[in-house]
Amino acid sequence: MALSSPFPKCVADGAWVFFGALRTYALKSGDDGSFNRDKYLRTPTPTLGKTAPAGRGSTATPPYHWHLYQTETFDVNSGILCYILDGKQGKLQAGETVSIPPRHWHTFWSDPASGVDLDANITVRGGPNPGFDETFVRNSYGYLSSCTMQNLTPANPIQMLTFMYSADVTPELPLNLGRFANYALGTWLGWLGGFKSEDSAFAPK
Repeated sequence: MALSSPFPKCVADGAWVFFGALRTYALKSGDDGSFNRDKYLRTPTPTLGKTAPAGRGSTATPPYHWHLYQTETFDVNSGILCYILDGKQGKLQAGETVSIPPRHWHTFWSDPASGVDLDANITVRGGPNPGFDETFVRNSYGYLSSCTMQNLTPANPIQMLTFMYSADVTPELPLNLGRFANYALGTWLGWLGGFKSEDSAFAPK
């Protein structure tokens, strides 16, 4: 990866700040193998004119994907979280929750029409590997944030597949080739190209 940037940073309260608008806190890792994080996304004011931190088209919005082993649960503290689950769109308001089992397609974003900051707790559980954990969040969002803030877009797809393969995350691709692409491109081609799933630039200081 070899992309060190001053833009993603860990601030005094322990949050990692990406795109100048997305704050994530690693709250706990449970004895049951769960990983819990708090995700705080500002309302849609463009960040340095380079990315809108709210809306389906935001760089901060995950691609349509599923988790190989983990169940992902969203609990909204404030604001409105929009999501697509198996092709159906929904919205969660403060106090509402949704759980997404493994191998179900989904994505989510902050509702740009609400005018309210989104604050949500996201918990993942299950699986034989750490999967979608704090390391994945720091490195994948750190890389995307660095690319965006330096106008190095689009992000390298091999690097993104390397991240996703390491976290047991499968993206939607034509002809349902997501898992094959993860393995063939994210692992073998990624290894040949020197791509890694972790970068010291995004390690805790």
